[in-house]
Amino acid sequence: MTDSAFHDSPPGRTQPYVLKAGQGRSVLVAGQLVRILAGVAETAAGYGAVVLESTIDKRPIPMHFHAKEHDTWLCTRGRLQIWANDSCRVLTEGDFAYVKPGDVHAYQCVAPRTEFFGIVAPGGWEGFFDDAGEPWTSSALPEPTHPYDFARMGPAMGKHGVMRVDKDYAAPSNGDASDRTLPDAPASYVLQSGYGARSRLNGHLATTILSMAITRGAVEMRTIEAGRGAAMPALRHARTHVSLFVLNGTLTLTLDGLAYELGDGDFANIPAGTAYATTVTSGHARWVLSSANGDGLQFWSALGDATDSFAFAEPGSALALTSPAGGDVELA
Repeated sequence: MTDSAFHDSPPGRTQPYVLKAGQGRSVLVAGQLVRILAGVAETAAGYGAVVLESTIDKRPIPMHFHAKEHDTWLCTRGRLQIWANDSCRVLTEGDFAYVKPGDVHAYQCVAPRTEFFGIVAPGGWEGFFDDAGEPWTSSALPEPTHPYDFARMGPAMGKHGVMRVDKDYAAPSNGDASDRTLPDAPASYVLQSGYGARSRLNGHLATTILSMAITRGAVEMRTIEAGRGAAMPALRHARTHVSLFVLNGTLTLTLDGLAYELGDGDFANIPAGTAYATTVTSGHARWVLSSANGDGLQFWSALGDATDSFAFAEPGSALALTSPAGGDVELA
């Protein structure tokens, strides 16, 4: 696939597209570089998808809550400190955090170079970064002396329903067993890397890190891991919007009939009705699937074999996907 087949930023409409790592609509907000990968226009209002990069933040962002938004952080580099109500954890690579609507939260990048991938559902809140920040065209992070116009922050918070709260910041605590299981009902939580409900399908290990039960059907997220040659046939969803973000490794994504070679940090937008298939081309690969507007990712559990293992199977040694498995999915 030639470079011309890739996009530089979200196209502003619901269509399939791919962004290479470092691409996206980039804005600078109080020293943090935010790359907007998809928003309300691209995901049929399902969610916004962003990557945020920062050096060590001087202070946490203010404690606040959202009335309706589901907020997530998947740490991909460095160390990210997360506050949720009266708890605090420090995330490292692969750790995940979720905050449900109404819960008070904040975060702070506490390593020299920290990055996270995040989904905010429903779509629209990603516009906060546009309103609070400034366009950023450099591939480098800003120097600490780069000025920021804080006059933009207040109006942006008001427009997007960011409710600031006067609350103490709890001291961080070590993760324990509660950070290794998903809640059964809506609740804010931290999930240590690799944990979550797991199943094996077609040589892939699918791990649920955010379920439809937790978000009351708003959004779902699963990490997928597999070894070289593991392949999923072409699928499509009638209602469900899906996106794919590569965490590490390489894979071929066939999207709407076009083949893309994806690597670390690449992102694909997969609207409802779009056929997509994957084949792992590196020794192994890991990616995260996010979805909204339907239960299209449920087939990973419905057809897969539940497992307590953290290892994926050899390609072809698990159940082959030969027919649809309920929910919003069909073979394309």
